[in-house]
Amino acid sequence: MTTHQAPQFQAEATGVLVPFGPTEVEPDGVSVAEADFARSVFPRVPFEAARFTVPAGGTSSPDQHAVQEIWVVHAGSGTLEVDGERTLVGPGSMVGFASRSVHEIFADQGEDLVVYSFWWSAPDE
Repeated sequence: MTTHQAPQFQAEATGVLVPFGPTEVEPDGVSVAEADFARSVFPRVPFEAARFTVPAGGTSSPDQHAVQEIWVVHAGSGTLEVDGERTLVGPGSMVGFASRSVHEIFADQGEDLVVYSFWWSAPDE
């Protein structure tokens, strides 16, 4: 009888950081850095990602697009508006947006908001 062993996870692939591209500041003052998966151990992930910061007192511009998206609030607190509905968000909040929903976030609680965004193509509707 032979024993089948599962291949071991390669240590060099664990804990490897996904680098971010250069940080760009948009006209609304929001700074954005997109994840550069091509330079990581995960060059073909089925989504894209970015980290963005909304300065205290600022807001992101209203956004609407054909992709689906999830935001994870890393730091700070603020107000999220999706299709006219507002809710407070803070560290650990995770929110999702359907394709074509209008979304905007306000850093209206006296502190910078740091958010991670993940998006992917929406299935055909």
